[in-house]
Amino acid sequence: MDFLFDYFQSIGIDFWNFLIFSGVLILATLLLGTFARVVFGRNSTLCHSLSGAIGILFIYAITVVIHSIGVEYKYLTTPLPFVSISGQTMNLFSFQGAPYTLVGEQLLSMIILAFLANLATGWLPKGKNIFTWVIFRSLAIVIAMALHLGVHWLSLTFLPEGIVTYAPVILLALLVIMLLTGALKFLVGLLLTSVNPLIAAFYTFFFANVVGKQLTRAVFTTALLAGLSYGMQSLGIVGVSISAAALSAYLPFAILLAVLWYVLERVF
Repeated sequence: MDFLFDYFQSIGIDFWNFLIFSGVLILATLLLGTFARVVFGRNSTLCHSLSGAIGILFIYAITVVIHSIGVEYKYLTTPLPFVSISGQTMNLFSFQGAPYTLVGEQLLSMIILAFLANLATGWLPKGKNIFTWVIFRSLAIVIAMALHLGVHWLSLTFLPEGIVTYAPVILLALLVIMLLTGALKFLVGLLLTSVNPLIAAFYTFFFANVVGKQLTRAVFTTALLAGLSYGMQSLGIVGVSISAAALSAYLPFAILLAVLWYVLERVF
């Protein structure tokens, strides 16, 4: 045990915080997955959102590996929401005290990333066994990263700088309002036989349309990852070492995460 403490300390990682975070993440995911399965049934939006969150964590992991390999490969990645990379550290974005325009930008960026990741996952089959599942999920991660790279290039190339500043807040507010309006059908529909056509239209888009479903899942995935970021900072984890030595320490956690992802898709 002393060897583990010394090793983690030498690569700039608090062993106990790392252990607590890993345990809480796995336990919370299983509890949420069980709750979603019991209350909403298998393949519910919440289960898909949990699966999407784990998939995005692997996108972060691959981005870290690419950055650790060398500068010449960084063109394969884009700036990811909720984090910033400085040297050999990945720093978490702090929502507390940040300008609302920056918070809106980070949230909308995560929704876009989650939407693309969910689309890529939805396009590909789950696979008949664990071997084909790993292949298809690895391919989904690569596709999601490529799509995100394309969206990032388009936004930098064609969007004026002024729009980039305030548009995320406006779009995020409109998205949340429309999503909540559509969700009202769950409540209103139980009390009334007829529902306002606007509410019904939003409900149809966000909960019955294929693209709308993926967008709804992306919003929930963003909420889960925002909660994860806040929980990490509550534990005192404001940054993660991404040095080459640290990557080997994360390998067991990555394996557990992959197993958790597989269980979510197969059981929940």
